[in-house]
Amino acid sequence: MTRKEITSLTLLGLAAVYDISPIDIIPDIPVVGWVDDFFITATTLLNCVQQFTAETSQTLSAIAKTLKWILILVGGVLIVLIVLLLGFIIGKF
Repeated sequence: MTRKEITSLTLLGLAAVYDISPIDIIPDIPVVGWVDDFFITATTLLNCVQQFTAETSQTLSAIAKTLKWILILVGGVLIVLIVLLLGFIIGKF
């Protein structure tokens, strides 16, 4: 295994720990609180696909890389919007 593959598996393991951890970016309110868990886990999973297919299937690796960056962009924007909305709602009370 290459260093990049080991690093991607380590990040996937850390994402799994983050999923079960009570400390989150967005508190685990049903559905809304699972958004950050989904995006972090999906991004690290796509990173693993990208790293493990880099040598055998460059097309699949390129697709995984593109999807990973789209997911990072969409997830980041969505998480920021949810945090701002929760802050606004909490500020009203």
